[in-house]
Amino acid sequence: MSKSSSTHRLASTVPLTLPSFPPLAEYRAMLPSLWASGSVTNGGPYVHELERRIARYLPARNVVAVGNGTLALQLALRAVGGARGVVVTTPFTFAATTTALVWQGFTPRFADIDRETFVLDTELAADALGRDAVGILPVQVFGNPAGSRELVALARERSRWIVFDSAHSFGVRTDGGSIFHLGDASALSLHATKSFHTFEGGAIVTPDRSIARRVSRMRNFGFEPSGDIEEPGINAKLTEPHAAIGLLNLGYLDEWIRARAERARLYRDLLAPLRSVEVPRVTSARHNHIYFPILLPDRRRRDRVFRRLGERGIRTRRYFFPLTSDFSFMPRALRRRYPIASEIANRILCLPLYHELPLREVRRVVREVRETLA
Repeated sequence: MSKSSSTHRLASTVPLTLPSFPPLAEYRAMLPSLWASGSVTNGGPYVHELERRIARYLPARNVVAVGNGTLALQLALRAVGGARGVVVTTPFTFAATTTALVWQGFTPRFADIDRETFVLDTELAADALGRDAVGILPVQVFGNPAGSRELVALARERSRWIVFDSAHSFGVRTDGGSIFHLGDASALSLHATKSFHTFEGGAIVTPDRSIARRVSRMRNFGFEPSGDIEEPGINAKLTEPHAAIGLLNLGYLDEWIRARAERARLYRDLLAPLRSVEVPRVTSARHNHIYFPILLPDRRRRDRVFRRLGERGIRTRRYFFPLTSDFSFMPRALRRRYPIASEIANRILCLPLYHELPLREVRRVVREVRETLA
């Protein structure tokens, strides 16, 4: 077990995930510098160092840290796309993807997903673009980068902007290397449920220096270094205490990902004999194992497994169910069926996965799944 292991334990339950904590002594050692700096939330030394370290780790050209992943998405959309127009996106995602679009004044237009990878289908996205769409917002679901380059090529061919919701993708790489040189910008979540986190936080990653400068202004009310404000902004700054946690966690991340990978392999080995359980394939060369999704035969049996495991103290999540196109605030015209996304949403279940999950609990989870289905 890592020396960075958490002191927090749940004796009677197996949570879906647990935050990864660095050693408390290492965090305490950073506090005197924080006190001495006199900077808590206005772009202090820890925030700037975290941005540099993230850029080196991913790698990426420009990183701007913000208060959370939703703010990262909102700022990226505003900096790249403005504040209005139709945007092609996926209904198979967390609520924040769709609500951020609507909050920023965009109109989502959904296209179905690829059955194997769960990401936006490039051909269907091309059909959905039409003449009125201004951009594309794909989601790298469960850290899956499949189709990202094809979607960028589509956006460039049609002269549209493209922003990736990369909330699940920290540390993911393909055979071609980093995915964070693609598109106009990517939005990261650094929430405590993610494989790398700052307790709460987010970041905008972009290959375009002018976009990075604009986001940097907008996260601090729009202030220029001169004190002038050329455009309105908001307060989206990441605090120094949060950045300090991120700096420590980054040092342990590779170790934690290896531990997650070991547990994911055990899940795969134990689930392989179960013909009624499908484990989606991993398409990245270097995965972060942020979640462990499985597909059950249908919604009825998925929900039966979900309830049974819950009764036995095993927490699972039906990510992502329902589709965001089915939210009650969405216009009726957008609530049409998306056959593949609907099928996956009705069958999917994410099992517990975190770096300190005991291997015996992985075996227990699989045993409960097997007995429920039997």
